[in-house]
Amino acid sequence: MNRPRLRRSAALVALALVAMSFANAPIVTGATASTTYRPNHLVHFDAGTYTGYKFKASGGIVAAKTATLGRPSTASTRLRTSVVAHPGNWLLMVNGIWAGFYLRESNRTYLPFTRLRAVAFAAGTHTGYKFNAAGSVIAHKTYTLGRASSAHANAQALIGSSTSYLRIVDGIWAGYWVPIGAGVGLRYPPLGAGRLTLGSVVGGLDQPLFVTNAGDATQRLFVVERTGKVRVVSGGVLQSTAFLDLSAKVSCCAGERGLLGLAFHPSFASNLRLFASYTAINGDVILAEYTANAARTSASASTERIILQINHQAYTNHNGGWIGFGPDGYLYIATGDGGGGGDPLGNGQNKNTLLGKMLRIDVNGALPYAIPPTNPFTTGGGAKEVWAWGLRNPWRDSFDRERHDLYIGDVGQNAYEEIDRAAPAVGGQNYGWNVMEGFSCYNASTCVTTGKTLPIAAYAHGTNDSIGCAVTGGYVYRGAGQPALQGHYLFGDYCSGRIWTLYQDENVANLVAQGQFAVNISSFGEAENSEVYLTDLGGTLYHVLVTP
Repeated sequence: MNRPRLRRSAALVALALVAMSFANAPIVTGATASTTYRPNHLVHFDAGTYTGYKFKASGGIVAAKTATLGRPSTASTRLRTSVVAHPGNWLLMVNGIWAGFYLRESNRTYLPFTRLRAVAFAAGTHTGYKFNAAGSVIAHKTYTLGRASSAHANAQALIGSSTSYLRIVDGIWAGYWVPIGAGVGLRYPPLGAGRLTLGSVVGGLDQPLFVTNAGDATQRLFVVERTGKVRVVSGGVLQSTAFLDLSAKVSCCAGERGLLGLAFHPSFASNLRLFASYTAINGDVILAEYTANAARTSASASTERIILQINHQAYTNHNGGWIGFGPDGYLYIATGDGGGGGDPLGNGQNKNTLLGKMLRIDVNGALPYAIPPTNPFTTGGGAKEVWAWGLRNPWRDSFDRERHDLYIGDVGQNAYEEIDRAAPAVGGQNYGWNVMEGFSCYNASTCVTTGKTLPIAAYAHGTNDSIGCAVTGGYVYRGAGQPALQGHYLFGDYCSGRIWTLYQDENVANLVAQGQFAVNISSFGEAENSEVYLTDLGGTLYHVLVTP
């Protein structure tokens, strides 16, 4: 939650499209199918020289042409005509990947290079083609899709891959398959826009800010209430007695203060250790450890051992508060920049302070904690606890269970919200605040971006915050109950109730808007079985579902 006070309501999705170094790899393609694919494209024109290929009706290349674009440009377009019917259209192949097409405007030829596609598969039988590195068709397979499906997608499969089958319809690239087990499954589009729904689990919660699991095979959900209690949902029933009650210790609810984070030790089932993050009565950010009883049915506030206390008394906002164990066994702690507007304390870019950071400590070592030897500033240059910096108010973060990437939902100032991502065990990133907000310079027409790690996704607030105003980071879905959601990162906006998905393979964000819901999304959370849940600050816990 960056601002339970409904800061702003966000804008259109700012998609970052990255320039590539292009090498020509022509592809000979041909196909007929029972349906015709018509792609929507958010296209980006990169300045430079490109080569396009013209196809005949059978799919063979009949000509090649090189064109130079003098300056970059971005636009939205839709190719409604097949290549074979209009020989003036030219496809572009880059490193064996279909990358866009030429369209003629009067005497001008220009090339929209795109990485975002709105793909649509109608119900029926489709044919996919496998290509070798040279671009020749070496095999094909048919697949019957029981119902129509569509989504925005980014194809990054190399033609030379042994597992990828491209689908070509009327000379137009239309998606690809990858083998799943003994069969063949459609990789794109696994999830169509607008298919998410929320199923109410329990209500009656007091400002819920987070939901998680203990990893102890009990399948319980633990809901953090901002006012200081941790509640248990078992078998879909909210237990009457709190699991942990820190109400007497927590400062709530001025600004953005309260009980903000909860993490169970990876060995909680045996060592009974759990951790909480909250704002103390004086406003400081507290990280503390607690011990559960032998039955793991409760933990007492009297077992508290304060591990870390960070001065945060100047402002009541931007406390951060998420904590979580990484796949490396270390505890990660997200902290806000100390509050105020525009980082008046200058903490975001100050590597010697613990505010505006992602911290990483070892709670299994010396008391109160040890410093992991691979932290970036163990030998100097910054605080030893710092893992990454340049964050404004990282509100809800997570590790991908399968790939172990760290996703960070960092709330912006007045214009942009962003999602950052770090590869496993890679620290030392500067995410840019307060030099940058999203992909843009903050309060300046130009800024130094060298050394900054750009977001993988960002969206603008829109007119009168119509899109959103405070991002709530989410999770990559790894469960079995919603197969269409597999591999998608879900996140939302607290102010507008909008939810987006982003596929795991996207190196540049291709966001799919999944809808707007009448909730204040304070957090997403993950159950033991990897199902994803959502908390509404108004008092309800929801299960994120996919409609047929």
